[in-house]
Amino acid sequence: MPTSSRNGSHRLRRIGSATIVGAAGAGALLGLSGTASAAEPTEQTIDAAPTPVTWGTTLTFTGQLTGTDGSPVDERPVDLEWRGAPDQPWSVSNAGTTDANGAAAIPATITDSAEWRINFHGDRANESSASPVINVQSEQPAPPPAGQGIVDAAASQAGKPYAYGATGPDTYDCSGLTQFAHRQVGIELPRTSSQQRAALPDIPKAEMAPGDLVFFDDGGGVYHTGVYAGNNQMWAAPETGDVVRLQDIWTDQYTVGRAW
Repeated sequence: MPTSSRNGSHRLRRIGSATIVGAAGAGALLGLSGTASAAEPTEQTIDAAPTPVTWGTTLTFTGQLTGTDGSPVDERPVDLEWRGAPDQPWSVSNAGTTDANGAAAIPATITDSAEWRINFHGDRANESSASPVINVQSEQPAPPPAGQGIVDAAASQAGKPYAYGATGPDTYDCSGLTQFAHRQVGIELPRTSSQQRAALPDIPKAEMAPGDLVFFDDGGGVYHTGVYAGNNQMWAAPETGDVVRLQDIWTDQYTVGRAW
């Protein structure tokens, strides 16, 4: 019996010893686990962007996400954010992901003047960080010269049939098209090609520019006109059976007039 009791006592002590060691081991593991799960600080940068830019321009904003030792933090989602003024909340414009070098490139279309930043929201391994703020100013595009507006208006009618005496919007003759194109930029021309020729000052051929009118005269009067488009071409409604199209200037027997 005493022997059996001693064996039992040793067993209990061994079990007790194992329990103590197990508890210490667990504590050590917990300590290690706590250290390993601590989020590391990060730094998010943003590169300079051109400013001002024309309304509607697409810019690509770039920046890099790194850890405290400068190593890249890769394959992490980041947001490109903007706000109209410092007292306004941030809004997400677009999202991106850092590459193997921690770099992100995120495009955005600029419509308003605004502040921009790249924001990393953090994860279990890395703390969040936002880049410094940069400003990008938006400018409205300059209106096209009146001459180019006339060209664009004539071109917008491409493919519509020719009809003698027609002034649009479904069919045109040559002077009906030139009258329509000028009206779109606020210029009222007389109805016929001869009347238009008489109403406009002569422009030397060396100075002709897109939007000018080209008048063809065979000695018996003006028989055709079109809107000069550059490169020895003009937009015109040529003749019966044809349509409004970009037409080559086939002869040098013409004069040039300008209404804009």
